[in-house]
Amino acid sequence: MGENDNIMKVNLAPAVYKEVKEYCAIADIDENEFVNSVMNYFLDENLIIYDTMRKGYAEMSRINLDICNEFEVCEKEVGAQF
Repeated sequence: MGENDNIMKVNLAPAVYKEVKEYCAIADIDENEFVNSVMNYFLDENLIIYDTMRKGYAEMSRINLDICNEFEVCEKEVGAQF
């Protein structure tokens, strides 16, 4: 894999670009390091949210199945009356 294989061009609004440049100058960090750390943070946070939602849906599916099983008897009784 060549050095340029991992390059991604990102277009920032001029105001955001200026803030990033200023922040990196004040914090004395490389702009690429800053962008990498921000992207890693963003991805990590979104993966946590995604995993939480996935677990919630899995839990709700079990609850919904229990509700369906509870009302199955009621539906059979109603069906037997007709």
